[in-house]
Amino acid sequence: GGKSMDEIVKDMCVDLTSRMPEDFVEEIFRAQITKLKGPPNTPDKGFQAPLNIFLFQELQRLQNIIKIVRTNLKNIAYAIDGTVVMTTELLADVGSIFDARVPIIWTNDASGQEISWMMPNLGGWFTGLTERQVMLNTWLENSRSLMKSYWITGFTNAQGFLTGMRQEVTRQHKKDQWALDDVISHTEVLAFDHEKIRDVPDEGQHIHGLFMEGGRWDRGLNRLEESEPKKLFIGMPAIYVTATTAKDMKAMGLNHGPSGPYNAAVYKYPKRNDRYLIFRLLLRTELHPYHWKLRGVCLVAQTE
Repeated sequence: GGKSMDEIVKDMCVDLTSRMPEDFVEEIFRAQITKLKGPPNTPDKGFQAPLNIFLFQELQRLQNIIKIVRTNLKNIAYAIDGTVVMTTELLADVGSIFDARVPIIWTNDASGQEISWMMPNLGGWFTGLTERQVMLNTWLENSRSLMKSYWITGFTNAQGFLTGMRQEVTRQHKKDQWALDDVISHTEVLAFDHEKIRDVPDEGQHIHGLFMEGGRWDRGLNRLEESEPKKLFIGMPAIYVTATTAKDMKAMGLNHGPSGPYNAAVYKYPKRNDRYLIFRLLLRTELHPYHWKLRGVCLVAQTE
């Protein structure tokens, strides 16, 4: 006969445990962050730089998730072996893993608050865990000088990244006496993918990992165009995000098209819930922005 459900799930737990990323040890990464440089042309380093603080918080959150997953996998295996009591929660987790779904304890805390990221299947979620560990570790080990672009989807608090970036640019303009309240975000969609980015910008940052729904970005014409048939999501090129003031923005003389820009929302998931809104960006369009509004054009950080 074939394997029983318990045997299958136990094998999966052992396999996943063997592929778990290593733990981030707080006293170690705290010490590493103290040594990290801050934004160029500022005296800030270590915990004085907003994005270094952001990295610290992301590492804490990811470590919390790694610990939850590792402990849960161990407890499921123990419960199957009869070493610990099989609770109703663990029984539900066994069912989830057997169906290749993500156990609820990995994505939500006891109050129902989302702590990680939602994915319909276990494989995709787990790949996301290892990819996030790699990204944060790369940043931690090499400092920002290696981070030509950031995978925005990989952050548990993507708004926090953009806020930190804005605070840093504001500090870089200390002599211009920018006030944080007057500072607005400014984005530029690049004509290429993040792999082709040569340098880390002096001000602001590059981000990648977004998709467009309801339309497509024409890289040649550098504007919003109709989506192609049967293509629901189209990958966006890298995007440069920075901060400026309304006055400086005006001086740039940006051309967003004859009727002005389309103001596109960027969501964490295709669910388009205000709770999942990360930020908004202005896109160049030849057609009236209302045309895209009717089509519900938006950007998403993940397609499922």
